[in-house]
Amino acid sequence: MLLSLILSGLFLMTHAPGWSLPIITTDMWSYSSQQDKSIQVTGTDTLHQAWNRFNQESRIGYKVYLPDGTVLFPETMVSNDVGSTYTTGCLVNEDSVALFWRVGAPAWYTIRDSSGAELVPTSLLIPDSYVSRPRVEASSDSLGRIHTSFEISDGVCYAVFEPGLGEVFRDTVPGSLDDISNICVDGNRVHIIFTADFDLPAYIQYDLEGNIVIPPVELVQGLADLYPMSSVTVDGNGNFWCFLYYATGGATSYVLSTVKVDSETGDVLVIKEIETPNLCAWFMNILPGPDGDTLYLMWLAFWQSDHYVCFAIIDKDGNFIEEPYAAYDYSDEEVQQLASLEAVTNDDGDVFAIWSTYFPEVHPNAYYIVMGWFDHNWVAVEESTSEPVDVEPFVLQSSTNPFTESVTITVQGAIIPDQLLVYDFTGRLVRTISLISGNAFLWDGCDSEGNELPAGAYTIHGTSACNTATIQVVKL
Repeated sequence: MLLSLILSGLFLMTHAPGWSLPIITTDMWSYSSQQDKSIQVTGTDTLHQAWNRFNQESRIGYKVYLPDGTVLFPETMVSNDVGSTYTTGCLVNEDSVALFWRVGAPAWYTIRDSSGAELVPTSLLIPDSYVSRPRVEASSDSLGRIHTSFEISDGVCYAVFEPGLGEVFRDTVPGSLDDISNICVDGNRVHIIFTADFDLPAYIQYDLEGNIVIPPVELVQGLADLYPMSSVTVDGNGNFWCFLYYATGGATSYVLSTVKVDSETGDVLVIKEIETPNLCAWFMNILPGPDGDTLYLMWLAFWQSDHYVCFAIIDKDGNFIEEPYAAYDYSDEEVQQLASLEAVTNDDGDVFAIWSTYFPEVHPNAYYIVMGWFDHNWVAVEESTSEPVDVEPFVLQSSTNPFTESVTITVQGAIIPDQLLVYDFTGRLVRTISLISGNAFLWDGCDSEGNELPAGAYTIHGTSACNTATIQVVKL
């Protein structure tokens, strides 16, 4: 049946320990894998997602949900009912988010509170009629103002906006080209990277009043090509970091690179190049860890038929705490296509990531946006283990399959999970079930509210120590 095929396609992917099963976050699939998207988190786990190709049209959709799939604010078109694309976002404060997108060249925005309610209605942000690269990169300051970088014909534009009022400051970054840029506000420092010359990434720092504190600094020289994508953040000492993908002159392949800049002097302190043998990389994300002493790296990697969502952790000197590994491995799937990864962290250091993936079982051109998340506590678990521990694997068995009213799931293995999780075909968590005796779990076919669930395919998942097990059951 179709639901079973969809579910099978979702769980052929392998996820690493510490990472959740992914859930589908949109009700409707898209013909395009290249859906621009953004994700922000308020509180510990309230996720605000925006994306284009809403309802198969060039519109911007928005919703608010929890990591278990619970919808707090339903899918809604936030753009005007005209062609809109290139959506980005940023936190305004701990309780609200700003969403940005382009309608042709001009940029628009809206601000929503933590529940998804409208604080500032859809409004014109940037009226400029010409842009080279139409993404608006943004970051907010402690006063609730929004600092943006975007590219116009004269170069990289740095502008500050007062939500609901409009632009209060603008400057063209000295020596910039109309190519790429990114921005990050930390305290009274505004960090911007930009292209200063052909394939030459550079850094400049402003204060909150628009004064240049550190003039342009070249970050990496001698590049043959600079991929037009970047991610930026700061560490616990306030030093600036950017995550790039480039090829040096004479090189036969590209490398990922993290660059650390002293925020007091502008000196380049670290250039850490990460080899990715036989893999291409894109959609890089660099994110702050929970303590300010670590940084998370996340990106999409691919080569021919193998596609991965990759992850690594570095310290403030650029050394690996966790070497790069596949958080989500799609290499076992017959047909793969991953695109447009965006990730964010909460204050605890949990990671929430969204990307587009292919569901040929739905349609030959069907792509859904999915979300997976990482529990920061897993790093502490790994570090506290002095040597590998062999844990006997376990399996799940059903008393009957298909079933009509209820099904008993037994666990065969030395260690019994505390609970089992039931997911519907979209990957949404619908029920948590507990032991009834010995090694047996009973599911009555209902959700967590006691409502009977519809007929269809469901996945029951268990985790114990370093092992996981999954079984699919069909409810008639």
